[in-house]
Amino acid sequence: MIKSVTFTKDYELSLEKDSQKRWGTKTYKPTKYSREKNPWKMFTLFKKGLNIEFNKGMNVIVGENGSGKSTLFHLIKHYSGKPPDRMTFFASDYENEEEYFQNYQKDYKGELKIDGVLNYRNTIYFDAEKDNPVVAIPQMLNPDRKEFPSLVAQMFDAQEESHGESMLPVLHYILKNAKDCTIFMDEPETALSLRNQFWLVNEMQNSVKNNHNQIIISTHALALIQNFNTIFDMETREWVDRETYMLNIL
Repeated sequence: MIKSVTFTKDYELSLEKDSQKRWGTKTYKPTKYSREKNPWKMFTLFKKGLNIEFNKGMNVIVGENGSGKSTLFHLIKHYSGKPPDRMTFFASDYENEEEYFQNYQKDYKGELKIDGVLNYRNTIYFDAEKDNPVVAIPQMLNPDRKEFPSLVAQMFDAQEESHGESMLPVLHYILKNAKDCTIFMDEPETALSLRNQFWLVNEMQNSVKNNHNQIIISTHALALIQNFNTIFDMETREWVDRETYMLNIL
């Protein structure tokens, strides 16, 4: 479970739009070692010292486009790592996965400091815009499981469905089968009907209650947001009262 994230240094990106200036900008001058020959501007999406705390159960993150929701998930995913492949062992001194597992975060050179136990063994990431059933379900399948044949059938059936309907077996499988995990979902309601958005809320709440999962989602969907009294606003970088947040938007 992740308790909090703290940025140990500024996280900067190239300034491309005027809307990005709200985060603060810096101008860098070229040196004899830089590729750029003219000054360029960067904006600071996340400032050094920013601390974001998370709850044990459901965590709902909201915010305008470009406020950093997907970027935050990407940075946390990078911190949690991924299972090693043969090349990882070939290029390192690790003799087995357990040794790699015990040491890989010690070598992490990113922007984050994580309070909590977060790694590729106990964390699931789902991006509704990138993960489709043809890709996502096979990655979660275990041929030794009794459900394997039925899940394979779901995968092929999903290819014939609409985008929204094809997401349902993936979401259902994650929320039903993951246990004692931290689940990150980036806009999981994408392409879901209103009825299925309400279904998703119930599935997530059941997953927290029955499987003891921690769920962290980013969303723009009112059908999801309205079910939670407190939400995290990526614009202010604070936990806020949901009713107050909605009133300010209106």
